[in-house]
Amino acid sequence: MSSESSHLKSKGLSRGPLYGPHLTSHQKTETPMRHYVRATTYQVAGSGHSNHPSPTMWFGKVLGITAVILGLASEGLACHQPISPSSLTFYAVQGATNPPKQILTVRNTNTSTKTLTASDNATWLTVSPTSTTMTTSKTITAAVSTSGRAAGTYNANITIKVATWCTYTVPVKLVISPSTTPPPTTTKSATLTWNAVTGATVTGYKVYVGEAPGLYTRTVTVGNVTSSTVNSLTVGRMYYFVVTAYNSAGESTPSNMVSKTIQ
Repeated sequence: MSSESSHLKSKGLSRGPLYGPHLTSHQKTETPMRHYVRATTYQVAGSGHSNHPSPTMWFGKVLGITAVILGLASEGLACHQPISPSSLTFYAVQGATNPPKQILTVRNTNTSTKTLTASDNATWLTVSPTSTTMTTSKTITAAVSTSGRAAGTYNANITIKVATWCTYTVPVKLVISPSTTPPPTTTKSATLTWNAVTGATVTGYKVYVGEAPGLYTRTVTVGNVTSSTVNSLTVGRMYYFVVTAYNSAGESTPSNMVSKTIQ
């Protein structure tokens, strides 16, 4: 065994291909590295040429890998784009107008121009613009529609993509409260008839209307007639009626009470 071979074995190296001993000798001091270079040089039988990569070529590859890593690192740092606010909440009342639009602001951390796209994942949510470019900052408008939606809480997301690598998600919440306006009421009328008072001069009659016996909230004064129509009675409610006669001497006692459910 040659002195060189003995030396190589003492260092844990052999005359194998370049890729074998590379990892075990990479962290060694300058002196073993010189042996490493010599150890990976071997002769192809009959060729007369050394079959090993040149140090210059490996140095170029290392530089290339480093450049790629640095490029990815720079792109990663560019992903820290401040977006304000970080979430949106809309409040609305069922059946009322849509709540005001809200604005998202995306700021660029450097001066390079970047592409920007925005999208949403709900039919009640709309963002604009959906595609643009940004140098220093850009605003995105978010709008919601409550048309035809029941009271409750709805959740969605806005997705913002800056350049190639950077994607952000902004949560959006829509809170619809029940309507505070009662549904429109339907009213109808009721027609009453009575017998005329005899034995006295009658000026006219008064019709008393209420929703409980003896508790009358409306009085309708009519002429000297024996029928009257009472309007604006709510459908589904029961009403009670009595009639009195009056003249210059005063008012008579009430008639018998009648009731009617408005349908």
